Amino acid sequence: MCLLKTDLSILADAGSVIAIGFTVVFLVLLLLTAIFKIFGVAMSNTREESAPVAVPVPKAAPAPVAQVAPIVGNTETVSSKPDVDGGIPAETVAVISAAVASVAPAGSQYAVKGIRKM
Repeated sequence: MCLLKTDLSILADAGSVIAIGFTVVFLVLLLLTAIFKIFGVAMSNTREESAPVAVPVPKAAPAPVAQVAPIVGNTETVSSKPDVDGGIPAETVAVISAAVASVAPAGSQYAVKGIRKM
């Protein structure tokens, strides 16, 4: 019978420790939340005070239309699909064509006529 009383007192002590622990943790979390809210309000107030004044910018005249460069070089028609060997997927062909287009000079024409695995 004495053993049962000791077990109950241990459980009561454990319960009070757990309750105190949860209370302390939640109070500290509430304190931290309040501190961060105060910092947020303080920082938003300083941003509003130091915001630069917007200066109205006069409207500019429309830019002239750029002249298109004349077509120079090979002007033969090219089939819409390049010659592909080895079962290269269409996505790979599209990526290679995009890479060629990105390094081609502005206004120049190019054609990917074939792609082969090496």
